[in-house]
Amino acid sequence: MSCMNDAKKGYRSYPLCDSHVHLAFPMHVNGTAHMLESFMAYFGLEGLCLLALPHSSRAKATDPANNVKALYLKHVLSARRPGRRIYAFGGLYHHFDARDTAQGLLAQVKALKSAGFDGLKLLYGKPPLRRRLGVGLDDSLFAEVWRFCEKERFPVTLHPGDPAEFWRAGENGEPPVYGPDDTPLETIRTEIRNVLSACPELDITLCHFAFLADDIGRADRLLSSYPGVKFDLAPGSEMFYHFSQDPSSWRDFFIRHSKRILFGTDTDNWGDPDQLEGCEHCFSYPFNLVRSGLEGKAPFRFEDRDYGLLMPLGLPESALKDIYFQNLISRLGEPKSVDGDALRSEAERLRALSHAGLLGDSDAERQRLNRESLETICTQLRPR
Repeated sequence: MSCMNDAKKGYRSYPLCDSHVHLAFPMHVNGTAHMLESFMAYFGLEGLCLLALPHSSRAKATDPANNVKALYLKHVLSARRPGRRIYAFGGLYHHFDARDTAQGLLAQVKALKSAGFDGLKLLYGKPPLRRRLGVGLDDSLFAEVWRFCEKERFPVTLHPGDPAEFWRAGENGEPPVYGPDDTPLETIRTEIRNVLSACPELDITLCHFAFLADDIGRADRLLSSYPGVKFDLAPGSEMFYHFSQDPSSWRDFFIRHSKRILFGTDTDNWGDPDQLEGCEHCFSYPFNLVRSGLEGKAPFRFEDRDYGLLMPLGLPESALKDIYFQNLISRLGEPKSVDGDALRSEAERLRALSHAGLLGDSDAERQRLNRESLETICTQLRPR
């Protein structure tokens, strides 16, 4: 599929499917739909996977409507762009008190699957959200969720920590991002191994290369030990700096594990370009960082942070085709059909809560946009 970005950057034209796209910023659902269409057109995407986040790590970013908006966008974009593969992963909503139970979370996952979501997105490895939850990934609260996803082959995408440098003081004495009240990275990794030991057939993608781009031995052992584990390449710019320190070894790694790595950009709806060319400003940095790092032939510089010259991996075409497109398609197959009645019912429930001022702890602007988005969704899905 030809596209403007390929022409500008000189990339070869490959089928592309972005496995890691969010809609966590305040924006009307119609604006987000326009943004996603522009994004796909500008970067030549054959498909994408929306990852819903009812809870973000940012303050005042609780969004109980995020699941409904993600499923509605899957429904709308699939109709507008037949032939494109539009997937959506749903997230779990928490009260962060005794109302959160193992059976309640299991019921949520079952409802997500029944409504037409293609998988489950979890942010629990992110320390700020983890602090609010107060329990580990291997806690009994989540045991039934893990078992259900393993048994039903319901794919999971999990955020597994953060870069190791976030737990260290900076070179100029800056305090670490995370302090003594935050869960250590090694604890999070141990909990993930405990989950995988209990559910060894779990189909799980660890985002951001599992934050293991600085440890090729551990990354290799993890993929070799658990056949259901995959990594996505959503940056973390530090990932490509680490790859650049030993490009020959990492190139070999990517070729050997080419069927276990997914293309992703961590794009969010942080802009709605009026013209396709506006995508260059809104979205190009993560997209082009990943592509330059994988297929480039010459050293390059990262736009947003001065790492010096970075060395690309220069992967062969067979590995690029796996990573860019085939792996996500093989993992998810045809997008699941959306249950329009279930989607409308949930949108109407949330609309009523929104009008009563009971829809989460988000800020006033997000609440207003959610009310307007839910009105749009309910109107569009109303039986004719």
